[in-house]
Amino acid sequence: MSSNDYVAQSHRILYAIIRSRSKAGSVLEFNAACRAYNPETPEEWVEAAKRVAFTCRRCAGTGAYITGTLNGQPTGPGGRCFRCEGKGVQNDADIMRNRAYDEFAANRAARAMMAEEAA
Repeated sequence: MSSNDYVAQSHRILYAIIRSRSKAGSVLEFNAACRAYNPETPEEWVEAAKRVAFTCRRCAGTGAYITGTLNGQPTGPGGRCFRCEGKGVQNDADIMRNRAYDEFAANRAARAMMAEEAA
């Protein structure tokens, strides 16, 4: 294999990783959204994958989260959606930020539980 083959393969792997963590409903939906950027090279496909955005599942695309509903009416303070930062869509950077925070929060909760058990 030449060095160009290794580079192309690494771009394909990176594209697959980004696709797997996206909020797309299917692989076909993700690929179609990336095609809208008219990528030609593997690098352009990766850049398109990083930019493509899908509707935020937390706020359903509104950009604001609702704490709860009562008889179909929003209740609670609500506010700007923290998952998409109020945009209504999430791209790869948003997904990576959310994963990092979720991991941090889970570790913090686990440490707190372990401290309670030790006390």
